[in-house]
Amino acid sequence: MSATGTPAVDKVVIVCFDGLRPDMIAGRMPFLESFAKRATWFREARSVFPSVTRVATTSFATGSWPGAHGILNNAFHQAEVRTDRAIDTGNPDDLRLAEERLGGLVTAISLGQTLAATGRSMGAVHCGTGGAAWLVNHRVAANGHWTFSVHGEGATQTPAAVRQATDLFGPLPGKEIPKFEVLRYAQRVMEEIALGPDQPDVSLVWLPEPDTSFHYREIGSDQTREVMAAADAVFAGIVAEVERGPHAERTAIIAMSDHGQITITGAVDLPALLSDARLRAGSAPAPGVDLLFTGGNSGELRLVDPDPRLAARAAGALMERDEIGMVFARDDLASGIPGALPLSLVHQAHARSPELFYVMRSDERPDHRGIPGRTVCSGGPPVGGGMHGGLNRYEMNTVLMISAPGMERGLVSSSPCGLVDIAPTVLDLLGAEQSTMQGRSLRRDLAPGTTEEHSTAHGRFAQVLERRSIAGRSYLQQGGRA
Repeated sequence: MSATGTPAVDKVVIVCFDGLRPDMIAGRMPFLESFAKRATWFREARSVFPSVTRVATTSFATGSWPGAHGILNNAFHQAEVRTDRAIDTGNPDDLRLAEERLGGLVTAISLGQTLAATGRSMGAVHCGTGGAAWLVNHRVAANGHWTFSVHGEGATQTPAAVRQATDLFGPLPGKEIPKFEVLRYAQRVMEEIALGPDQPDVSLVWLPEPDTSFHYREIGSDQTREVMAAADAVFAGIVAEVERGPHAERTAIIAMSDHGQITITGAVDLPALLSDARLRAGSAPAPGVDLLFTGGNSGELRLVDPDPRLAARAAGALMERDEIGMVFARDDLASGIPGALPLSLVHQAHARSPELFYVMRSDERPDHRGIPGRTVCSGGPPVGGGMHGGLNRYEMNTVLMISAPGMERGLVSSSPCGLVDIAPTVLDLLGAEQSTMQGRSLRRDLAPGTTEEHSTAHGRFAQVLERRSIAGRSYLQQGGRA
């Protein structure tokens, strides 16, 4: 690959606020709110399905949907890798094992690889899980790039980046929630290393807030409001550092999030639900287990022994329950399962795909603090906390603001777009060619697009998926019970 055209910028700086909902910026994050007025704000930007961090991270990192990159969920079963439990994509050891046993875990070319192929560099300051730090640039060492992980040297392929930070700033921060200490540490690493004399062409900082506090301190709580303000102050400091630096006039700044969150109002025992239909589901293989499942706001059901009739039985059992919002089936099975939608509609058709994917039922009604969006869950944080992973509008809508030469200041765009478009846009801004990514550059093609609905029903179960399309690409707007 080679550079194409004249670069619009020399540097790109990306700040990710994990879990931030765009409808919660106003009145809580004044600097980010003001930044929107000097950027193009893609107000209808969307996550991927499932709307969980490691799937979203890999879609951001590759410019591709899960059906191309192969990270199907935060946890998913692959017997070639582990027979005792699902692969935990938050665990770097699991990722290393999967890399070895699958002959490569991520099945799409990444932003990092494309930058390296064009002689460009990338540095990441990552404060999420060690697995997400691994996925944000999965060939980081081979690319000659670096990733700092707040979880230490064992959580990154470039441990020297962690040693450099601890030499300069002292021990890694603690894990107290809200993560004020982590935010402060991340800011120092970003400003003094990533934006220092050896600034890479692309610098990324992935902040763990407000996601962590949404999960464990509730979405609208005072503690969450305080940590959102702290994350906002970190962003303000980073932007100020860019503006003081030598590349100020030739730097693009991108503010983003990977998904939103909604409030958990109830817990559902999925194995018990399926046992009513005489199906035995387990989180690990065991005698008598028919189905392997993963929990959350959505999850997989994977047959221990392939049997289309059993898949149809399990799907039918799910559809009979009010707690279930949506049911998807692998494309080769969907036509034989009344009421199911094919996984390809949510860009989840991969050789690793499970037979079934379920989504818990959610709505847009206000929670106990007046924040819209509620769900039941089959695993995760306690009731009252926040969750994501489904197709609720408030889970799917993400923050995406781009300030760069040629991007209209103060424009609020309603054009369909999403996480898969960020990497192609970064490469376009830098004048770098790419031909592998499924997303598009957001420097052009900002028309309203078209809306399409896909619906199906079986008995009293009915579901609908809304997608928006532009330039031959379809984005997942929202979905749920009809």
